Amino acid sequence: MSLPVPAEGDVRQGGQYGSLAMTSAISAALLGMGGWLTFLGLGRWYVELEFPPYQPPPWVFTPVWTVVLTLLAWSTWLVCRRVGHPGVGLALGLYGAQCVLNVGWSLLFFTVERPDVAMWELLALDVTLALMIAAYARVSKVAAVMLVPYFAWLMMSTAINAWIVAENPSFGA
Repeated sequence: MSLPVPAEGDVRQGGQYGSLAMTSAISAALLGMGGWLTFLGLGRWYVELEFPPYQPPPWVFTPVWTVVLTLLAWSTWLVCRRVGHPGVGLALGLYGAQCVLNVGWSLLFFTVERPDVAMWELLALDVTLALMIAAYARVSKVAAVMLVPYFAWLMMSTAINAWIVAENPSFGA
């Protein structure tokens, strides 16, 4: 016997906006923690790095991350609304993992000043987000599509991080 699969907008438990407040708070915390960890690591070592010619100007990062994390909150809210769907547990587990990996990258790259180690962590985040998009798609196609800008931004971040590691001899080029 299989569990019934609720319709896209089906809300099985509680207030439908409580989980939106929760996912929004988590996204705001991710934005704040990432910004704080970045600020802690901005120093002489960072200024002296060689950067790729395709890296966006510094002012672009905060607005892009704000949009990306807002979409993450909304998409996760859509998944949370599907309580009872068999794919929700996996989707939310991957969401938790990407939260940890997201903050971990800022810690490793900026605060610990190890772009080389951060690169491996970022690759783990890339894979986790790809799996998360697939898991979200099983629960809500709309939620999965909302994660595509995050994935695109991560691919840009991965390219930037890889270039920095390759072109800065202190990180094993």
